[in-house]
Amino acid sequence: MHKTPIYNAMFLALTLAWITQAADYAPALQWVKTTGGSGNSSGAAAATDANGNLYIVGSTTSLDFPTTATASQSAAGGSALVRISLSNASASRLFPANLPPITFAAAAPANPGTLYVASGNQIWKSTDAGSTWTLLYQFSATGAGAGVGALTVDPTNSATLYAATGTQGVFKSTDGGVTWDAINNGIPSNPNGSINLQGGVWVEPSAPNVIFAAGDGLLFRSADGGNTWTGVTPSGFPNALVFDPFTAGALYLANNTAISKSTDNGQTFAPLSQLPNNVYFLALAADPKNAGVLYAGTTAGIYEFSQGAWTLKVAGTSAILIADPSSSAFYATLAAPGLAAYGIVKSTDGFTTASPIGPDEPSVQQILISGSNLFEISVPTTDVFAVKLDNNGNVIYSTYFGGSGSDSAAALAVGSDGSIYVTGSTTSTDLPVTPGVYQSALPSTNGSASNFVFRLNPDGSLGWATYFAGPGSVAESIAVDASGNPFIGGTTTGGLPVTPGVYLSSFSQSITSNGFFDVFGPPAGFVTKFNAKGSGLIYSTYIANDAQNHLVEAAQAMVVDAAGNAWIGVNPGAIPAGPSATVVELNPTGSALIASVSEPELGVAAIALDSSSDVYVAGSYSGGGTFPATPGAFQSAPQPAIPSLNYEPVAGGGSDAFAAKFDSSLTHLLAATLLGGELADAATSIALDSSGNVIIGGYTDSEAFPTHAPFQASFSSPSGFVAGFDSNLANLLFSTYLGNGAPFSAQAALPDGNGNILLAGSTLSQGVVVANKIALPAAPAVRLDAVQNYASHLAVPLAPGEPIIAKGSGFGSGAQIVVDGSPLTNISATAASIVAVMPDSSITSGVHTLQVSSNGTVSNSVYAPAGAAAPAIYSVDGSGFGQGYILNSDGALNSPSNPAAPGSAITIFVAAPGQYTLSNGYAVTALTPAVLLDGGIYCNGIAATIGPVNGLPGNVYQIGVYIPTPAALAANDPDLASFTYPAQTGIQIAMGPVSPAAFINSPMASQAGIFVSIK
Repeated sequence: MHKTPIYNAMFLALTLAWITQAADYAPALQWVKTTGGSGNSSGAAAATDANGNLYIVGSTTSLDFPTTATASQSAAGGSALVRISLSNASASRLFPANLPPITFAAAAPANPGTLYVASGNQIWKSTDAGSTWTLLYQFSATGAGAGVGALTVDPTNSATLYAATGTQGVFKSTDGGVTWDAINNGIPSNPNGSINLQGGVWVEPSAPNVIFAAGDGLLFRSADGGNTWTGVTPSGFPNALVFDPFTAGALYLANNTAISKSTDNGQTFAPLSQLPNNVYFLALAADPKNAGVLYAGTTAGIYEFSQGAWTLKVAGTSAILIADPSSSAFYATLAAPGLAAYGIVKSTDGFTTASPIGPDEPSVQQILISGSNLFEISVPTTDVFAVKLDNNGNVIYSTYFGGSGSDSAAALAVGSDGSIYVTGSTTSTDLPVTPGVYQSALPSTNGSASNFVFRLNPDGSLGWATYFAGPGSVAESIAVDASGNPFIGGTTTGGLPVTPGVYLSSFSQSITSNGFFDVFGPPAGFVTKFNAKGSGLIYSTYIANDAQNHLVEAAQAMVVDAAGNAWIGVNPGAIPAGPSATVVELNPTGSALIASVSEPELGVAAIALDSSSDVYVAGSYSGGGTFPATPGAFQSAPQPAIPSLNYEPVAGGGSDAFAAKFDSSLTHLLAATLLGGELADAATSIALDSSGNVIIGGYTDSEAFPTHAPFQASFSSPSGFVAGFDSNLANLLFSTYLGNGAPFSAQAALPDGNGNILLAGSTLSQGVVVANKIALPAAPAVRLDAVQNYASHLAVPLAPGEPIIAKGSGFGSGAQIVVDGSPLTNISATAASIVAVMPDSSITSGVHTLQVSSNGTVSNSVYAPAGAAAPAIYSVDGSGFGQGYILNSDGALNSPSNPAAPGSAITIFVAAPGQYTLSNGYAVTALTPAVLLDGGIYCNGIAATIGPVNGLPGNVYQIGVYIPTPAALAANDPDLASFTYPAQTGIQIAMGPVSPAAFINSPMASQAGIFVSIK
């Protein structure tokens, strides 16, 4: 068998690509601060002031976001749980610190003040009318929809509860929710074994052993407390079920448009009545004071059923409707026709009249009565938060800003006095608007978003706040001039308040029809300048096009210079309708565009000016054309230049971070570079330090992202990053990944004025806001830039037996890679690279500490994740992509000129398959291998060996598989009978469980961009 790869001058090519002009800086993490509370919090923007303080704004669902004594708003503006007194209608928003979002709630009729709620697969209990809560139980989270979708309490015994789940059927507790038993005898399961009964569960008040449960369009009945069940077969889907308060054993069932009645405790049902055409049941309630009278919440409003006929009482949409059993009052959600419910109404005269009760709460999902209180349960909303940290990470102030709806921060600017200005979107109608401010809009009553702008004083107290621009506009950027006048920028489809004499005073989004549906033309950018007190507009203008007719669809980023000119960074829409501007300069009065420039496909996310008003922008480059790299740019094209294969990423992953520099007249592109690896990368911020160096922050999915003296590798996808360039964007001065094992994005990386970087970001899965301070000492003489898998050249986790290559500079003749304090034996070494093999006894989880030691000098330390396996397929030319190092069945090297035939065997040469044992000379890996072609075609395995291969480091895993024939594929999918393989077919291997539909996302899959040649 042929075992010698074609590796000509591989080490020389690898090392030359990583040699840089100077060591520059080695970023060093000084401190990490986190905040967020028990909900989900995410940062939106950050800024620094002249004293090195860091300001962060974002959005949170936490009801316990940690605020300070100086907070302008110490509690969240909205709550998912509101308690309303039935006697005087006084309302209290409840903020239980530990209670997660409520899925479903139930009251104990026999024990007023006792409430139970489901949150996902958890059951919680309150005995003090919702003020405090205790976790009682947690069901296993098996399958989608495993959570509790319905919950009820035996009306005669508060210790007996029933819960209906999405995958595990019905459960019963007889000890107040402390323990639960499945009770599904007689309820059939789905083909996948699940039992979905989230449609509801009900207990007959006069006969509590009679229980009903609904799900998947079916209704089941038990007459023995859930021990056994039988199916009930009324027509249609069971929308609602209510018991007759006057007649034992009588109940009503709503099924889409019809209502049925049972007089034998639900054993049989007879049709009772039909709603008018195209009207559907959403809720049903029996009148506790008038026999035979029902009220229905429907898609057309609230109907009364009396004496065999339906009468429309209130038009609109009513999804929730309940009756107070101790009075004549009904409570319902109600909205105008076609609009979503917003708040609740009360009626004491059978809905002849109805009036709002309690605060407006968007997205009300349930109402229930317990004792003397009405409880309103809503979908959790977001509030804005603002945090100010000093240079050592100590909190100076922390506050909420928001109302009962969802409020989200978009952008932040800091005034010269330390005041901050924040803009964003809101669905709240009760924001803390201050007296005397200019106000141009409120959210519409259906909860669609408006915008806000507010100012916090240096101590965190509220300076002023107002609504601005209605649902047709979205605020995306903010800047402030030396006089404290804030500028708001964004995108709009019209309806913007404008002032006389501006650049463009009117705009109407074009609408055309393609014969099937309306096609909306591009929106317009806008800029609005408030006065410092927020009491009026200095100017407000649309910017739909520049003088060259380039589109300006959004003012995504903005900065104001000393003269009052506004510089706008433009991020074109997802499908630009024409050539887009990249940067636009607007004069101080908003009456004219001074200059603009267009560079196709550059999506600007951030903008900055230097002392000469040269303009720096950063964002993401879509990769669809040719990047306008300037001579000497650090990275002129997406890398690595992997071949374009079916179902695999293109070079650069289709998106790279970029930075560009224009002169002050926007007539010359002075510098432009990409910064990215093999997958998607994006810059979110750009700033200049006192030396004119360019600081960029963002996020990356790439494991080949360019790093330079980093303090850590990638621990998740995406990871954050911070990087620095010289002013010409030619030399990478430093670059490091950021974050832990959770997906992470850096919102802003900002110089603090003292040679350090202050950074703000968010963990995307954990909902935590993170702040860092990073020092920038000079890089050591021995500089470690990256440690990568030798076969793939990706910074993947380090696994037992993995061949690795350390890249950097200053490696002397005795240099070695040091892992967790122990040096590795070199396979080969140059001044810029060292090849070695991880020990077979390496840890398979946790963190490694890596350095290079050279003649008594050690490099910067780099933290990297450990892994059980890091499979990578060797390429023939050693680049990590392209033609795989694969042998055909005759032992000859696979190549475009020597392809393998479908149905034949191939042998794939793989690095780092993880731990293994030998059985009769064959390698048996601890993790099961899976080889797939073209993103999803599984290859049946033959056998595998492991051992040395001439020219490759360490032991090489050699796995044999068969290439499936089209006939074999057609056996499972007839559509593949005529399938033919691409001449260059992508091939990957994964270790451990994989889903073919999402193979590329498998945590231990080999690199994309490797192909096998097939006839």
